[in-house]
Amino acid sequence: MDNLSLDSRNWKEFFLEDVVSINGGKRLTKADMQFGNMPFIGASELNNGITAFTCSINESLDNNVLGVNYNGSVGFAFYHPYRAIFSDDVKRIKWKNSLHNNRYTLLFLASMIGQQKCKYAYGYKFNSQRMKRQKILLPIQPNNTIDWAFMEAYMKQKEQQILKPTIYKLCKQLIVNDILGGGKLLCSNWKAFCFTEVFTEIQRGKRLKKADHRDGQTPYVSSTSLNNGVDGFIGNDGSVRRFDDCLTLANSGSVGCAFYHQYTFVASDHVTKLKRDGLDKYAYLFMIPIINRLSEKYSFNREINDERIKREKLLLPATDKGEIDFAFMSAFMKDIERNILNTTLKVFNERVSVNKYKMGGGVNWKNFLLCDLFPTLVAGKSKGLNHIKKSDSGISYLGATNQNNGVLCFVCRDKSTIQKGNCIAFIRNGEGSMGYSVYKAEDFIATSDMTLGYNDHLNRYTGTFITTIADRVRGKYNFGYKRSANRLSKEIITLPIDNNGSPDWEYMENYMRNIETAQILTYLKMVQNNFA
Repeated sequence: MDNLSLDSRNWKEFFLEDVVSINGGKRLTKADMQFGNMPFIGASELNNGITAFTCSINESLDNNVLGVNYNGSVGFAFYHPYRAIFSDDVKRIKWKNSLHNNRYTLLFLASMIGQQKCKYAYGYKFNSQRMKRQKILLPIQPNNTIDWAFMEAYMKQKEQQILKPTIYKLCKQLIVNDILGGGKLLCSNWKAFCFTEVFTEIQRGKRLKKADHRDGQTPYVSSTSLNNGVDGFIGNDGSVRRFDDCLTLANSGSVGCAFYHQYTFVASDHVTKLKRDGLDKYAYLFMIPIINRLSEKYSFNREINDERIKREKLLLPATDKGEIDFAFMSAFMKDIERNILNTTLKVFNERVSVNKYKMGGGVNWKNFLLCDLFPTLVAGKSKGLNHIKKSDSGISYLGATNQNNGVLCFVCRDKSTIQKGNCIAFIRNGEGSMGYSVYKAEDFIATSDMTLGYNDHLNRYTGTFITTIADRVRGKYNFGYKRSANRLSKEIITLPIDNNGSPDWEYMENYMRNIETAQILTYLKMVQNNFA
């Protein structure tokens, strides 16, 4: 759907209240706002509406939503894919048809709403009633229903029109200023080589239908541009092609995407293995951005088939004899990796010092009843795995296990049983796991053997801090003395406190951040030693 035009569609007026849901934000004064990482959306026309960052959470918490200013910079609308909380000067808007709530259709809607801002002002606010009765024009299909596909395709087209010249400009700047200007690549000659000269093995993967996939642990690489090309994990042994230590090139789908795989994997028939014996990972990594440029000349309608691969050429460093300079390629990427590692080490060393300063000196502790610490305690809704279908691409299913952060498997999404994330799941049953707890950031489905605790101050740092403390009770429970809901609510958790005797959430977060940073530093130093 290239060269889409707004004139190519019929349009119809809709009242906003007929096509979108409108929800308010919540007042949060600067005096009550605590600094954190959560975007706070205010009535501003700048920075995509973000006016501050906070750790405060309230009922306005939302994501994949438009924020529309009814006060301040009236009429401005911004899309927020990330989790954020919203000022009472901002309305949260989503399509009533939730199937079409994505960034492209919502960005299209933002443009339509933005066309109306000239009629509103500080003295004539875009309040709820006016917003509900505001008319907007939307493209329609022949049956007079909203043309969702057109809105999405049109905004994708606009995105590409903006991104392509920008990416080209940045890449050119990188090559000219950062690479060539630094003299790093000027030390080598360059020459065009056919794929057949570069790679001694060029082979397609083998077709394996989704219905034939068996659960397993072997990465399945397909033509996706995400997750290094890994589209799932399978256990199939026969009628598959296994590769390792090579590049893959997407022939269709995300055409031209290339990835390096040091591990053994199964390849779909939509990708091609590119391999040359004796190459290290650095030489492979050097070639990836060069191969990725093939995506500029190929598309869904013009795939990279086997014949086209053979005709393609790569511009690569060459020796004085005109041969491919793999040694230079490897040394160049090692130098890049070393520089990145050194920069990262510096950042994390500085972070350790900052975290220690934030934590301060001594800390006082106090006992809290679990029911007081978690104002909301709810049981899992699932009746068991017999009542739900498993799916590798589904939502995590929590059960009575102390392994895999409580995840037993992945299942199909069932809206009636989905539980909100950012909570602690307390395991109340199950031999060997009773008494444990896990922090869950994402939404999930849980068995009735779990109780979920919610607190507005929870995040992955405070959550893991509390689970460590809470797990100390696990020795008191067993098959004959189970962790009933009543016993759970009366459990005591000892936590650090602030000057007011309340849980010191900031201390807990900084403490866990410091542990995380220290562990990362240990790993980075280990990697650094490999360069010594």
